[in-house]
Amino acid sequence: MSSPSMKRRLLGFLLVPAIAALSPIIALPAVTQIAGPGGWASAIAGESVGTFAAIAIGWGWATIGPALISIAGDDAERARLYRESLVVRVTISMIAVPALAVVCWLIATPGSEWLTILMGMQGALIALSFTWFSAGVGDPRTIVIFDAAPRLLANLAAAALVLATGVVVLYPLAGILVTLVGTSIFTLRLLRRHPGPWPRPRDLPRLLRSNLAVALNDAGLSGYSSVPAPVVNVTAMPTAAAGYATADKMLKLGQFIPMTLANALQAWIGEAHGPHRGRRMRIAIGLAAATGLAGWAGLALVGPWLTSVYLPAAPAPFDILLVMGLVFFFFSVRTAVARLVLFPAGQAAAVMRATLIATVVGIPLMIGLGIAWGPVGAALGYAFTEGAATLLLARRCLRVLHDLRHTPIEAAP
Repeated sequence: MSSPSMKRRLLGFLLVPAIAALSPIIALPAVTQIAGPGGWASAIAGESVGTFAAIAIGWGWATIGPALISIAGDDAERARLYRESLVVRVTISMIAVPALAVVCWLIATPGSEWLTILMGMQGALIALSFTWFSAGVGDPRTIVIFDAAPRLLANLAAAALVLATGVVVLYPLAGILVTLVGTSIFTLRLLRRHPGPWPRPRDLPRLLRSNLAVALNDAGLSGYSSVPAPVVNVTAMPTAAAGYATADKMLKLGQFIPMTLANALQAWIGEAHGPHRGRRMRIAIGLAAATGLAGWAGLALVGPWLTSVYLPAAPAPFDILLVMGLVFFFFSVRTAVARLVLFPAGQAAAVMRATLIATVVGIPLMIGLGIAWGPVGAALGYAFTEGAATLLLARRCLRVLHDLRHTPIEAAP
């Protein structure tokens, strides 16, 4: 990773999650203060439901899309892939968003229904974003211009307006507006430069089948990561649920870093072959593990103090943040293994199977521990599920790396 262009690309992609993490943090004190413990816990529960809906809407494009774009033959093929993804995502959103609204209404604390629904919609509509496409072409600048920077400004404005008016739903409305406007502008610019035919309705089943394995894998992952917050919101007292919601929010904000690290390393790994590719994959996994350890330490050691100072209305307790740090570590390693090793090796179905096994075991565990031990029990179930998914992928990852190590460079495509 010594080339200046690669270093600039990596720096650019690491700036994006930094801005993305800073944006909601700006508005969180205003939201927690105005919404109160019950409203804040409901908001994060709605956001978790929205995350699951986003996986359904995205249909695997955010996961496998950057790799497809990076290996596409030319700009016309990339535009075709983008059009196909847009048709799939918009079609699914027409079904997913109304269903999301019903679920959010049912799990909300009385009086916080609309906040919960809009938080869910904000999380769900992220799936319509263009950022995965820009990751595939190695263009972090476009993400900053049309998504990250506008999101930062919108959250600044939303924080001021929430404090001035007491209307807390302005916060999710600002996020929804940024996603829809930024994506619309990017889409118009891209497709005007590279026009072409749109998929026909009869093409939709084929397009859905093409990403089915990845979509099911993502649904499994999102399924278990979306369960704890709603369970805690329904079963725990508002104050305890609010503390868990803050810890969950800190975890989700931090998860942008390993995801974006994987996106930044995608092209670097893809340009190598044989043993050289295996070496780069091992370096990438090492970076992901180091990132996971740093995140674990940050959540456990700094998180309690930070949340008590910055979010005094809903501080996160040490025990939950300690467990959430373990979740972050497993997530960081698993993301690198799946996106940088197994997906490029054509192992999407294996990733899906491991994820679904972990999900089938983990969701009942999270619900049971959440009911028995409260928020910390739900967090422990979450950590077990993320760890199981990671360990189930480890053996197959080692096999791929072993095969690459013994592949002659001349035989690589």
